[in-house]
Amino acid sequence: MNTSRERLFAIIAGFVGTLVIGFFVFSWISGQFSTRASDKAKLLDELKKLDRTALQGAVASRKIAQFEERSLPANPEIARTRYQSWLVTEMEACELIEPDVRFMSAAGGDKDLFVRQTFAVDASGTLPQIVKLLHAFYSVDWLHRITRLTLRPVKDSKLLGIGLQIEALSLRKASNTDKLEPHPGNRLMLASGDDYYDIIVGRNLFGPKNTEPKITVSGSTDVFLPREVELTAKFEDPDWLDQVQFELVKSASPDAKLDPITGKFTWKPTEEGSYEFVIQGIDDGFPARRSPELKVVVNAKPQPPPVERAPTFDFAKFTMLSAVLDVDGQGEVWLHVRPTGQMVTLHQGDRFEIGTVKGTVSEIGEFDFSFDFEGKRKKLNRGDTLDQAKPISDVPQVAAPDRPPTNEVQAQAKPADKAS
Repeated sequence: MNTSRERLFAIIAGFVGTLVIGFFVFSWISGQFSTRASDKAKLLDELKKLDRTALQGAVASRKIAQFEERSLPANPEIARTRYQSWLVTEMEACELIEPDVRFMSAAGGDKDLFVRQTFAVDASGTLPQIVKLLHAFYSVDWLHRITRLTLRPVKDSKLLGIGLQIEALSLRKASNTDKLEPHPGNRLMLASGDDYYDIIVGRNLFGPKNTEPKITVSGSTDVFLPREVELTAKFEDPDWLDQVQFELVKSASPDAKLDPITGKFTWKPTEEGSYEFVIQGIDDGFPARRSPELKVVVNAKPQPPPVERAPTFDFAKFTMLSAVLDVDGQGEVWLHVRPTGQMVTLHQGDRFEIGTVKGTVSEIGEFDFSFDFEGKRKKLNRGDTLDQAKPISDVPQVAAPDRPPTNEVQAQAKPADKAS
């Protein structure tokens, strides 16, 4: 009996011991697995960190390579000279007034991996010119930036004073070239400089809203063929600094011309009719504004018939041959202009003009004299008036003598000293 109990107790004790030993063995094995899993997780985490570091190193290497491509030449002196020259060229291309580029300072950085050079820029220009300069600056992807921008309106003008402070980098490991390599950039959001012009200049932050000009035309729009039309376009603009250019928007003839600066319009019609032209003015404000279109109608008409003028007083009808003399063997003719009381003395070869009669004395007779008038030779007897002279025959025009012609009677010719 006792043996059975001892055997049962031994079995129970052995089972309990086995369970205890099994528990400790399981716990130890489980701990080993947990430790190995934890170590594995740590190793995986460290591996990820190493991969991340390697990736960051690769990215950094690519960025450094890109920076080296965008860098100014490695030699700071060459970089300074070439960059200053580029700034001046761009400012002149934008037509800025009195551009001035000055080198300020140079300093190393990040354990002397690069040299930072500072430049100061001053100039004057309009807002569109400044926008053009900034667009040119940011269109080039070098390692440069604007750290300060100052704009100052210039009194009584459309100009702005511009001041820039610029920093540019030269990496020590960059290309050791002696020129500034072009490097177009893609940092700008908008496609072209015109887009920035519309956004910035269109608002004109430095002045009131631009007002459209008004234009008028002076001169007669009625013209008689074949004369030329001459008109002048004029403008009025509330913005007193604005200048206006004129444009022929619509033309009834390709030969018509309009000077855009002076506004002078010229055209020579060839046919009778009514012709329409449209003129418009464009100011130079920010932004530019157009005037309303001005319609000009030109009426071309035929030349009017000549106006019959009342006959003028003819002194020839009242000028009489009062005497024919022989003075020292030379013939002499006296013509008495009765309306003025003048006595005109003529000799052979003298030219005269009295009223409607203009001629040259060709021959002096005993009681008459002959003269050439309009290709004909006429004779005037004593006691007759000049308009009563009778034609003799057609003769060629007589050449003018050395003696000066007698003054025209209407011009108060000097009376002769002799009595009639």
